[in-house]
Amino acid sequence: MKDQLVIFKGLYGENNFSQMLEFVHVEPLESRSKMYNWEIKEHLHTDLIQLFVIENGDGILVSEKKKTIISGPSIVFIPANTLHGFIFQDNVKGYVITFSDFFLENNFKQNQKIVFELNHLQCYNFERNNTLFEQIKTLKEMIVIELNEENIEKRTFINSLFQTLFLSIFRVNQIQKTSREKTDNKTLKYFQIFQKNLKNNNTESKNISQYAKEIGITTMHLNRICKIVVGKSPIQILHELVVAEAKKYLLNTSYSISEISYFLNFNDPAYFTRLFKKNVGVSPSDFRKT
Repeated sequence: MKDQLVIFKGLYGENNFSQMLEFVHVEPLESRSKMYNWEIKEHLHTDLIQLFVIENGDGILVSEKKKTIISGPSIVFIPANTLHGFIFQDNVKGYVITFSDFFLENNFKQNQKIVFELNHLQCYNFERNNTLFEQIKTLKEMIVIELNEENIEKRTFINSLFQTLFLSIFRVNQIQKTSREKTDNKTLKYFQIFQKNLKNNNTESKNISQYAKEIGITTMHLNRICKIVVGKSPIQILHELVVAEAKKYLLNTSYSISEISYFLNFNDPAYFTRLFKKNVGVSPSDFRKT
């Protein structure tokens, strides 16, 4: 039986909630989490967006049964109608800013690109960029002060603070997206160089560390790249290529198994036979007969 979907029109655990188009609410993260023994079960808010500003401490974000470890300093941006839950450690400190989806859209009527880019769940860790996190934290603190005081042009000032906050998150989003694209491009480039070097060599005369050295990366890095791109280790890719070359010899020449193994730089024909059988399922001689 499927789990029942938990939906709140208001804040977590509040069923008697009168929705307002310009709704904005800020509270310490630990105050509500502590009420529920630090576990916020997976749920969604129909019309509310939430920003978790985690200053320090640890926890786990749960979304559609997928778990992501989070730790401060970090932020978690959760759009409306997005399944999410948390399991926090009792050392967590931070704030939760909740506002209506109308409030975000209304603040960026002239720039829907920002609304669009912020329309999916996002987690950002600022361990390597504490300056940017301090800026977001300062904006959060100014919003808290402004919400609790009656100042001239309060609404205008709050809107401007939120616009700056949203823009800051949008910038983080774009920086991380560019970084991912650069990483993806570099990963693919390294893999293509590895493939080219393999095809130029076509034998087992080099080990994986030599190929990695040619590319200018570590063996561990090369292994990670191959896993990302094709889900295989470098040695698996090398062996598949060697076996493919061996098949050509077996099907198109009359060379003996030993001769073929030497052509492919195997010092031991028995090892070549074992490798071939492991990859193909039959020995080289049986493959030739088929």
